[in-house]
Amino acid sequence: MKINKNKQRGATMVSWLLAAGVAILLASAVVKVAPYYVEFNSVKGLMKNIASEPGIKNADKRVIYSKVEKYLNLNNLRSLEYSYYGSKDKSKRIKNPFTLTKLKKGNNRKVLTVTYDVPENWFYNLNFLIKFKHSVILGEPDAKVDIDSNDLKASREREKLNLN
Repeated sequence: MKINKNKQRGATMVSWLLAAGVAILLASAVVKVAPYYVEFNSVKGLMKNIASEPGIKNADKRVIYSKVEKYLNLNNLRSLEYSYYGSKDKSKRIKNPFTLTKLKKGNNRKVLTVTYDVPENWFYNLNFLIKFKHSVILGEPDAKVDIDSNDLKASREREKLNLN
């Protein structure tokens, strides 16, 4: 019996094809999802701009929402625009992604929060559901905000009562 003294070096063709397939799947996922993260960075920037405007701390809800709408129209944020304008259409039943909440601890401090989901088809019947959430304190754009979900639920309930 002959013993082969040369050991195999490198990867086989099958292992190269498997590695290439995984790399292609990951690259296609990044290509599908990356634009939404870039858009979310723009959303965070527009919220910081709104929070840093002079006089916004004492502005009423209507003024704040008009500023949000102005920024949405200027920046062409497609997934957020769909969530925002679809929420005004009663037949689509999408929640308004922007909420305005008064902080329990604070001197009339308000928090502007955006929460929206982006469903994205990836491959055949596989989908991504990307959830975005960001909050800023009006008048204090660099402050850290930690709002619990109960405050947001209560704020949404108050908005429903005011709209109906």
